[in-house]
Amino acid sequence: MNKFIIIFGIFFLSFNVSSEEILRSVVIPLTEADYNKKSSNDCRSFSEVLVEAKKEWKHIIPFKLTEEGLKYFLIGYNKQEKLEADIITVWPSYKGRRDQYYVLIGNNNCFVKWLELLPNSIQEIINIGSNKNI
Repeated sequence: MNKFIIIFGIFFLSFNVSSEEILRSVVIPLTEADYNKKSSNDCRSFSEVLVEAKKEWKHIIPFKLTEEGLKYFLIGYNKQEKLEADIITVWPSYKGRRDQYYVLIGNNNCFVKWLELLPNSIQEIINIGSNKNI
């Protein structure tokens, strides 16, 4: 029984690590400019949302999708629901038994929405989008 638990644990860890490694290839760190953009629209400023999130989740290092990652995420996500965005940020949260990522989405420095997704779900959406272009 102990061997089964150890083998299952190794499989589970390797599965999570591999999915996060793939996801890391389409993210880059947020910059100070991302936090300091001015909004010209009458909307909730995405930069202000980022500042609030940074205060609330001090222990989390956020990332944003690269241009390629953003493009494929939008293609994949738009298969289920229409979404317009020019920035998608990923805030990894490692709590309890399941990793959850908070995904904050903005367009023209307006806050659009947030999602709570598993790392694999983000990667699957990107994969769906990239397969459409092949």
